[in-house]
Amino acid sequence: MAKMSPWEKFFVNRRGEGSFNRLISKMAYSGVVRIGNSSRVLELGGGKGTFSSLLYERYHPKIVFLTDYDQDQVNLARNYLVNKFGKIPDDLVLQQADASHLKYEDDSFDVVVARMILHHLGELKDIYSGLDEINRVLLPGGVFVYVEFAHKREIRKHLAELGFNVHFRKGLHSETVIAVKREQISVEAKTNKAI
Repeated sequence: MAKMSPWEKFFVNRRGEGSFNRLISKMAYSGVVRIGNSSRVLELGGGKGTFSSLLYERYHPKIVFLTDYDQDQVNLARNYLVNKFGKIPDDLVLQQADASHLKYEDDSFDVVVARMILHHLGELKDIYSGLDEINRVLLPGGVFVYVEFAHKREIRKHLAELGFNVHFRKGLHSETVIAVKREQISVEAKTNKAI
């Protein structure tokens, strides 16, 4: 995964709460994303922390992991959250993380969010590796929400191959996609159902 240039950081970090509130509204409007007090949420490429802090305030999930590949961004998020909340809440965890090699266990999260970061993973094969990792850490029935402008068709196709149902997408240049990981039915359950 490539580090962002100072210019990219400036552009990413200048976004106000409005664009993040619109994404939260799209998530709520979809009827597919359900975040409650037992939800575990992972944000990839969290930047200065605006989205995770708004999600935390609105839904009070069990835990939110706000991650970014760039340690400087994680430090910026730490400062932002301390200024906003007085201290970083125990259930809002900041970590440096590479979306291509996530250090979380399989089936760890109910929701994974990646806003405008998939193209930063590099070539298409690297983006696929990142999507494979997201699939691995997402619970069956979990939701992957992302906004992306590059490789849109290829990303959706790979998600379908991984067993996701795309429920919502919209946009001219970039698109917002809400994809639900299909729940797997065990061979035993299929056998019992057929009887």
